[in-house]
Amino acid sequence: MDHAAWAQSDIANAKHRLKQSRSRKYRIDITKGYEAAPDKLNAFQRSVFDIVGMVGGGIYNAPISWDAIRWKGWGHGIAIPWKRGHDLSTFDFNTLTKLVFLCHEARIRCEIRSNGFHGLLLCFWPRKAEGCVATRHPNLEEAVTSFREYLGDDHPIVYREPAEVEA
Repeated sequence: MDHAAWAQSDIANAKHRLKQSRSRKYRIDITKGYEAAPDKLNAFQRSVFDIVGMVGGGIYNAPISWDAIRWKGWGHGIAIPWKRGHDLSTFDFNTLTKLVFLCHEARIRCEIRSNGFHGLLLCFWPRKAEGCVATRHPNLEEAVTSFREYLGDDHPIVYREPAEVEA
């Protein structure tokens, strides 16, 4: 599924509804929500919505607050609220693993922050293959290679089958 295309369409529809209904009495925040969303997603934003869609079981099911997506104030990044009650885990229900692997493949930096009582804030920034630590990001193979070098085969944390108990 093209999660980014669905997000693009949802943004366009929401902006149309907002134009039709200007009787809103609350202040419009120009940094987040549909009002701050671009009319057309760029390549980085499309990748982020594809990632969030895959992690969330489809972009239409993803536990994100569309009105609270922070489009501005993050440099070239974007911050997406992830509602509480939707866990991120590593193996069974492997949403955290998918998030990390997909970000590595796309060379996108992801930071997970607390977002008050409402859950988490998934913050994303575009990166490149080369450059300093603030501008580059390893792909999955590069990250695994670097991690294996860091940890080493003989480190105590590396899983080994337990020794059989002698009778």
